Parts: sequence; structure tokens; C-alpha cells
Amino acid sequence: MTVLISGCNKDSDSFVAEGDFGNCSVTAFSIAKDDSVLAKLDSVYFSIDLVNAVIFNADSLPKGTRTDKLIVKISTASASACDLTFRDPKAKRDTTISFISNPNDSINFADGPVKLSITSYDGLKKRDYTIKVNVHQVEPDTLYWDKASSRNLPGKLSNPAEQKTVEFDGKVYCMTASGNAASLAVCENPYNNDWTLSDASLPADARLSTLTASSDALYMLDSHGNLYKSADALTWAATGEHMDWLYGGYDDKVLGARKDADGWKHVSYPSGAVTAVPAGCPVSGTGQMIVYETKWSATPLALFVGGRDASDLLVGSTWGYDGTTWAKISSRDIDERENVSLFPYFTPRVNKNNWRVTERSVLIAVGGNYESGEGPVVSNTVYVSYDQGITWEEASSYLQLPDYIRPFTSAQAIVRNTTLDESMSRSASADGWMPLSGTRLPAWATPVPFAKTSRVSQAVTEWECPYIYLFGGTDAAGKLNDTVWKGVIRRFTFRPLY
Repeated sequence: MTVLISGCNKDSDSFVAEGDFGNCSVTAFSIAKDDSVLAKLDSVYFSIDLVNAVIFNADSLPKGTRTDKLIVKISTASASACDLTFRDPKAKRDTTISFISNPNDSINFADGPVKLSITSYDGLKKRDYTIKVNVHQVEPDTLYWDKASSRNLPGKLSNPAEQKTVEFDGKVYCMTASGNAASLAVCENPYNNDWTLSDASLPADARLSTLTASSDALYMLDSHGNLYKSADALTWAATGEHMDWLYGGYDDKVLGARKDADGWKHVSYPSGAVTAVPAGCPVSGTGQMIVYETKWSATPLALFVGGRDASDLLVGSTWGYDGTTWAKISSRDIDERENVSLFPYFTPRVNKNNWRVTERSVLIAVGGNYESGEGPVVSNTVYVSYDQGITWEEASSYLQLPDYIRPFTSAQAIVRNTTLDESMSRSASADGWMPLSGTRLPAWATPVPFAKTSRVSQAVTEWECPYIYLFGGTDAAGKLNDTVWKGVIRRFTFRPLY
């Protein structure tokens, strides 16, 4: 049988895979309006798979949605009978009603799928469908960190005192050090835990915390501000340049700040224009700098959040560089702090007019340290920006870190896509990550599968999942956290249905 994929149905906007089904096809399905159950319930998007005789909402309804008394709307080609069989919660047995005779009777979907039986107009053919109203059993948009309890920082040192992790040449470079010893671990994707380990030599008096990468080299400062360069992070050579702080790499340059006799200057290597640091712009403690494309600039934008300015004051603003100019770009800042971990990600956005889920790009800032009357304080607060760093807000509880990740500063967050299949998304042993249940989601919770609103006619077997890897960081006393945490918004691990 040849199966064709049609466009959206006018009545329910459902996905319909059409074919010759003896006039027993369902042409539209929806749930009637009932604001006491869920706003815009009548706009919930249902897919109609005529090939496999399944009707379902691929984007599951919010956790806690009641489905025990729903009124449905069904359109058929030209049926002589349309019967619904479901569990009667009062009688505690199956019951069957005629939709044609009783279209306003409520249906119980809470005790499992409902059977829909369609009889053709001439009474000669009959077909049974399964109707599923999917409801999330957990909060699907939680940023969840449940598989990193036993992963230590990669490297050859058993008790490292320092670490810094950067992305370079398409790989992840994690360097650890203790005293005069240093180790380098390199891999393409931390998910696979397949690290290449090497002994490394650092410059004398190296400040490992300043390790950063441009498109073609790695850089580091020593305690005197001398800039060193390396092609592999194993051996280093002096450049002859001086900087007091490194922000990060931008294209083939490394950006930094230098304190001259006449004030702080923005500098770069290989040498470029030297400009005065604008008032309020941090010159240290800037944490991670990221570079990405924006809709407002023809060139990539480098930006960081927080740090200390030339007056040694903590700031919580976002500063950016577009290849020629430095400027403050935030209008609403995070709380003042330094050494913040920053990474681009995306979060699900639920359209409450039809309960479909799409994705939106976000920036996430987490951790850092600040001063209080009692001394240094470290944080694990998560901030989020939905407009590329212009405005920040403290993230909802779904995005905050769990209680078992202690407050930290100076960690690095790396995002890497991993191709998952259904067995991998449920396995904890194949990649070496050990499961760790937290306080935000129970260990026994099983999510309902999630699907994007695609129009393919074959079930998805593989999909891309963006994992966040949080490397190291230190506590308030400066002690290194010898840990790599792996996090992901749980919805992204669900197997798409179609």
C-alpha cells in the first residue's frame, strides 16, 4: 500500500497519513474546550496515524492535567458507526458508547488508551484505532543533572589542585595541574569518556586559570603578565607580549586587558588596535567568554557576564566585542559577581494557544563569587537571558541547580550534542556515567515520550541531544572540585515519536 502524507487538516490541524482504509478513516480529532481542565484544550495538536491506527498528542500535556472526563470531537470519511470503548471509573469495567448518538458524553483517558471503532458507511468494513492522550509524568523542562556522581576530572593527576577546560580545534581540552606537574586530557565529546591523556609542561609561574583558545592557538599568562602561546597545550613559547588579563579568543586573536601608565587598555594578540577600557568594563574575573552569531551584527559577537572593573568593583553586566568595538550590552544585569560560567543553550517554549512545543535560544549564566561582610561567598544561582544578554533574570526553579551540586566559582561549561537512540537514553552504564537521582525529580519518574511537530511518516530512531558538561570550579576556600557534572533539559532526552 502506498502511503501519502497530507497537509494539515482544517478542523483540528492534525497530522494525517492518508491511504485506502475502506471509508474507515478518521479525518479530524480534537478535545472539546474545557478551561477547568486546561486553557485552550480544544487547540491541543493531535496526530492521526492512519497506517498504524493510532491517534495521539505528540507534545504531552502539562503534568497534572486531568484526563478522566474529556469530551472529544471526531470527524470521519463517512462512517455508519463510531464507537468509543474505555474504562468506566465508577463501574470499574470497560464501557462502550456511540459517538454518533452521544457526542457530548465524557470519555475517561486516565486509565489507559481508548479504543475507537469505525464502521464503514455500507457496514462491510470495520477498523479499530487507539487514542492516547499523553500527559507528562514529570516536569519535562527541568535542567536535570543525574548522571555524573562518579566522574572525576580527566587527567593523569590523582589529586589536582587547579584545572581549566576550553574548546579548541573542535575538541575539548581539559588541563589539570598540581605543583610543577600538569596533565592534559583531550576528547571530541565528553559523553564517550574517550580521553587522550598526556603529560604537559607549563610556563614558569603559569596562571592556569587564564588558559584560553583562539581559532588557531592556545594562550596563557604567567604571574608577571607574560603571554605564552601553544599549538597543542603541551609545550609553550613566549610571545613577547604583556597582558594583565585574558578575556578569550576571537577568530585568530586573543583578547585581553593591560594596565599601562595612563590607564587600562584593551589589547589583542596578534597585535591589533589598543583602546582605552570603557568605564565600568571588567578587567579581571570575567569568567567564560563565548562567541556566537547574533541577528544584530554582521560579525560574530564575543561576550561575557560579570567581573571586576578598573576600580576593583564587582559588576553583573554583559559586555560584548564585535571585532572593532567594546560596549556594555545589558540593560538588566545579574547580581554583581565574578568568575561566572556562561554558555549558550536552548529551552523548550510551550505555546499555550495550542500546547505545541518549540525551542528558543537562551544564554545561561551560573555560579561565580562575590564578597560579603563575612568574606568570600560562592554561588550556584542560575540566571537566564532570552534576548542574547540584554536582559537577565533569575531562572525558574526548573533551571536551577539541584541541592547536591554545591555552590562554586570559576567552572567551565561546555555544550556538546550527542546522537541518542532509545537504548542510550535509558542506559547509564554504556558511557560510564553513574546515575544520581536528585531532589527535583524522583528517581522512579518515567517521562512520556516527546515529539516535535514534524511531518515524517516513520518513527524516529536517533536524535541529537545537547548535553552540558560542567568542569571543575572551586569552593569559597579555593579548593578545586575534582568533578565533571553532566546536565540536560530532560525533554531533550525523550525519544521523538515522529
